Amino acid sequence: MMKRVPSQGVEVLRLLERAGFESVLVGGAVRDLLLGRTPGDIDIATEASFSDLAALFPGGKSVGPEGKTVFLVPCGEGRCEITSFCGGSLETDLARRDFTVNALALRSTGELVGTRRSKRDIELRLLRFNGSAADRLREDPLRALRLPRFAATLPGFSVAGGAYSGVRAAAPSFARCAPERIGKEVRFGLEGDPGLFLRGLAASRTLHILRSLFGGGPGGPALLLQSVKRLDDRKEPLLRRTALLASFRRKLSFPDLEGASSVRAILEGWRWPKRVCSGCAALVCRRAAPAANMSRAEMADLLLAHGEPFWESVFALFGALCRVHVPRRRMALFRERFGRLAARLRTEEALIPSGDELMERYALSSGPEVGRLLKALRTEHLLKGFASREEAMERVASLMNIR
Repeated sequence: MMKRVPSQGVEVLRLLERAGFESVLVGGAVRDLLLGRTPGDIDIATEASFSDLAALFPGGKSVGPEGKTVFLVPCGEGRCEITSFCGGSLETDLARRDFTVNALALRSTGELVGTRRSKRDIELRLLRFNGSAADRLREDPLRALRLPRFAATLPGFSVAGGAYSGVRAAAPSFARCAPERIGKEVRFGLEGDPGLFLRGLAASRTLHILRSLFGGGPGGPALLLQSVKRLDDRKEPLLRRTALLASFRRKLSFPDLEGASSVRAILEGWRWPKRVCSGCAALVCRRAAPAANMSRAEMADLLLAHGEPFWESVFALFGALCRVHVPRRRMALFRERFGRLAARLRTEEALIPSGDELMERYALSSGPEVGRLLKALRTEHLLKGFASREEAMERVASLMNIR
């Protein structure tokens, strides 16, 4: 199994051993190896203290609150996350792991350390708490979100009977959990099977963790799951799924500037990638465009501003949210008009001259004027269509006379 561990992770493990510290691979890395998968990030547990780790790995750093501190070491494209027994033992460390499938360790010799139940649960692909759910959740309430997250992201895994009821009984509070830790679990869950993730949150009564993302209108878990099922998320799945959640229970308005601002603030607080934050905000802002009474010129401006893939996501989101609120005929007409504009947009490269061509032909200097002319050409092409590149070039002469 060690042959499938990234070489940098093996080197970190062996360096710790050469320094005289008991050290093992633990957690998800071992689980993935037993499942025949190559682990991404590497988790290592060691008897070395954090001061020992800092001396051994000058390029590493300690992160996290007291009691949940980990030491991060760069490891190729990923990272090694090292935790310390801190005066305990490997057995104590494994006993406090969140789920049985994560309560295994692997020595550099290939020896597997852990209980028979942990090994059996990996064979059965079964998720259960490692001991008392109340104890594990008292140590870290975020494990209540990790349970449905793993159910959504580990192929073929199911949740053991009593696991979700254990969460309900414990009723964990997330008040002391850092927002970025909550955001990480939500993002991973939505990147997996969103239906499984949301059903898991509902079953454990932790769906309220998404309340800040939702609007204030009516609609329960069943309606949300129906919308998720209708969503076409074959392209940009995380973007579309998150925008759907952020649009749930919000009134249809165009543009929805308030909704866009709200979702951006939440996702940024969760430390999500900037591209996803801005993309979700833009989708939420314009999700009701198909119901708006826009002119062709307004549609052309929006298409030029955001591109065709963005509007495919708008249609997917709108269709999942508004199956009955907008007449089908009106929706079909909007898509037809938009489709004609998009078809012309695809011919831009062949028919619209570049900025360099404009500057050479008309002795223009690089600057706002060139940008203005190009935007005017692109808009006119979408609305009327140029027959040739030369026709578009000649149109520039008349545009330059309009002051």
